[in-house]
Amino acid sequence: MKIAVDLNGGDKAPGEILKGCFEFSELHPEHRLILCSDKETELPALPDNITAEYFSYSIGMKESPVQSLKDKPDNTIAGTLKLVLTDKADCTFSCGNSGAVILNAIDVFGLKDPKINPSLISFIPMYNRKPLAFFDVGALGNFHFNADLYLEILKDVKALYTIVCGVEDPSVGLLNIGSEPWKGTSEHRKLYQTLSSGNFNFKGNIEGDSLLKTECGIVITGGFTGNVVLKLLESFGDILNEFQKYKCCNSENNYINFLMENFNYETIGGAPLIGVNGKVVIGHGKSTAKAVVSGLDLCVKYAEL
Repeated sequence: MKIAVDLNGGDKAPGEILKGCFEFSELHPEHRLILCSDKETELPALPDNITAEYFSYSIGMKESPVQSLKDKPDNTIAGTLKLVLTDKADCTFSCGNSGAVILNAIDVFGLKDPKINPSLISFIPMYNRKPLAFFDVGALGNFHFNADLYLEILKDVKALYTIVCGVEDPSVGLLNIGSEPWKGTSEHRKLYQTLSSGNFNFKGNIEGDSLLKTECGIVITGGFTGNVVLKLLESFGDILNEFQKYKCCNSENNYINFLMENFNYETIGGAPLIGVNGKVVIGHGKSTAKAVVSGLDLCVKYAEL
């Protein structure tokens, strides 16, 4: 696989991005990385399976996505996407400004369906089972929950889950304020009825206190709620890391050990973008080298879809 990497995207770019790419290239010499860098970044000697392309601009984490797309068309994010568009790469990876990645992806790739906006899928580690695919986690954060929209996105998410997790026909839940079918907004109730009457392996509504215990492989939520939940879980991981400094858990199967070692964004370092005519994985803005390696692993799996 060939993965185009936005070298200048992220809070810790380019240092941690480059370090992660070097670690990935050593672990997977069969894959090729194409670093998309701004012209001001000086690169060290690169291994044989890493090359570099240079562009005029990078986009900062706090820049307006709309304005940056207008003012900086020749940017490193667009550069990665154009490599995929021209079949020089199979997938794009960026830890940069997520709004800018999404807008550039729409601009370069176009939407699969003009009526359906793109969605971000996050894979959440679960204890003693496959990860949970949780969507949307932010791409649709400025849109009201729409039953028809999420129903269409679900088809691609189920296919992606099968590739990433090796599970055929994963079960589906709907995040809601109660388990009863009449709970939630009119759109939540509409989606519940549609999923219940179709061949979706639907298990019903999932309340917040069951999210990390559900047996479902996929849970649907709106982009606003999904982003809030995802950031809350990430803060939980940060708290556990602080906890680890003064509390020792020696039991091999201790659940706390799982939480501290696996339940953080670094273990699955990216969220695939669904709904555009190309493969894109967006990493967390604060990604470390470890998160970059796992994000690139996810790119390889996504590119197989």
